[in-house]
Amino acid sequence: MPLKDHTDNVERLQRGLGRAFADEPWILNLPGKSVACKIDHLYYLAVMPAFIEQLGRFGGMFPDQVLESLIKSGNLITKAPDRNPHLALSVSWGGRAIMINAVFLDANFIDRAVKTYGGLPSVLNVSELKINSEDKKKVEAFFDGKTPPQNLAYF
Repeated sequence: MPLKDHTDNVERLQRGLGRAFADEPWILNLPGKSVACKIDHLYYLAVMPAFIEQLGRFGGMFPDQVLESLIKSGNLITKAPDRNPHLALSVSWGGRAIMINAVFLDANFIDRAVKTYGGLPSVLNVSELKINSEDKKKVEAFFDGKTPPQNLAYF
């Protein structure tokens, strides 16, 4: 059985995401409407399963292929040893707070998509979306051995 080339899949997903962003910029960084928002310079927080489903549509791939390629390429942060990317978090923006099933993405994955294929001259700024500070210990445990999100990611 040949090895899958996740690099090609990631490129395809970035191309699809960038083009979709150029057509509909609200898909990123608009809390309450977007499938992913930048929470600091290192990470985007994405709503699951909506993010993977949308990204699959943009890249012409099945959601399980998207998930596998993002995990195996290191663009989707996972918790060792089971490599589970999901975390239930309380998030807030503009006075609203909700619980979401979230994943963390390496910011370079989305930033490269919007710059290279979405026509943006620079990367997106940090959004208004914040993680409840009561979830900080849970997030830091999830990131054990990795650089966790900065304090500005919390309210």
